[in-house]
Amino acid sequence: MNKEEEILEELKKTNHLLEAQKDEVTPFQAVMDMVRSLLVGIFIVGPVLALILAFVNIIGD
Repeated sequence: MNKEEEILEELKKTNHLLEAQKDEVTPFQAVMDMVRSLLVGIFIVGPVLALILAFVNIIGD
């Protein structure tokens, strides 16, 4: 096999894998991922950021 044929075979395999993966993701799954990210931001990142800002404010006084 020459290089061009090898590259074409790899591209076909990659395309097949991408199509299979695309079929697995549903719109509902994408919405749930967005909601999960939002909740992580609200319940984890928000309080941690508030604590850091309060700590900096206390040190600044």
